[in-house]
Amino acid sequence: MNHIRHKAAMVVASGVAVASLVAPQAASASHPTRSHIPASSSAGLAAKYLVNHFGGPDNDHFTVKLGGMVYADDGETADAVMSILASGTLLKQARLATKWLKSDATNYAGTPPNVYPGSAAKLLLVANAMHAVPRNFGELDLVSAIQDSEGAGGAPAGEYQNPGDTMYGASVVNQSLAVLALANAPESDGPSTAAVDFLAGQQCGDWGFQVTIRPDTSVVCDPTLEDVDATAYAIQALLAADHHAPVSSAFAWLESVQNKNGGWGETPGAKSDANSTAIVIEALIAAHQRDAVPLRWLRKQQIECGHGARAIGAVTLTGHDYSKATALRATSEAGVALAGKSLAQVDRNDKAGIQLTPVCPVHHKKK
Repeated sequence: MNHIRHKAAMVVASGVAVASLVAPQAASASHPTRSHIPASSSAGLAAKYLVNHFGGPDNDHFTVKLGGMVYADDGETADAVMSILASGTLLKQARLATKWLKSDATNYAGTPPNVYPGSAAKLLLVANAMHAVPRNFGELDLVSAIQDSEGAGGAPAGEYQNPGDTMYGASVVNQSLAVLALANAPESDGPSTAAVDFLAGQQCGDWGFQVTIRPDTSVVCDPTLEDVDATAYAIQALLAADHHAPVSSAFAWLESVQNKNGGWGETPGAKSDANSTAIVIEALIAAHQRDAVPLRWLRKQQIECGHGARAIGAVTLTGHDYSKATALRATSEAGVALAGKSLAQVDRNDKAGIQLTPVCPVHHKKK
């Protein structure tokens, strides 16, 4: 595509050749008023925003209102814990949220043998990063729960699936999260070769990945179902499992669908959004690549001043006006990338003594 400048040479790191994903600078869509803060503070401000919006009786998790009822949002809470830990700040709040996730683990991930592998994988990523005991996370042995879901309920060899609910939860994203979490778990011997091969086999002929599982991989992918998030998660998982062969071509597909402003939407041609761009940045970091252009786009979505204290640090989904509903999810997923890490690199022992309160010009302060 003419908006991407190819470098003459490929950068090779960890045995993975990756084209530089570079786009020319472009003005992005309308943004809330912002003032400059150091890049090193971005992840910490995002973490502070997330903590300030925790709910529940003990302010230790996210909730969502549906049909007049309030429900716990475990998945978004797990994402937030990873972003908080990546920032190197607010460890106490991350511990409290992890404690809550433990208490609600079976409500979220299920009870063996009927466990949702993607949900269990999110909890295992948190346990890994928190140095918690993954085999005793609340009432779940997360490692065994994921491993036992492999091939369950009539799934093909290597596929993770909840045998009690074969219609929900099986996807390339969840397969990737399970492979990644097991590869990163100290109390695991890693994902099986069959599970890694199953994930790699989901790659399409043009090198992207669909969200939906293809039971018969001889069937050609539907280009409209190919997905940036699924591809970037697959890259992180395959790298963690030391299965590098599909990675360079998957990056090439991501390069081909990168937007002119440097970001990515969830599907080819979609407007750049913070969630998808952050996941691609994580994949680049996992491959030891540093590309300033997508990170610059992501940082431009972060509110620093102009919307009141409770909005500072939020990452807007597409750069338009602040909306708490979309900003919470975008910020939960963006924090790891803002910290310059991949999911596998998040560790509670990483500290960052940073300024958590930006100094706003007087004319930006909310009255």
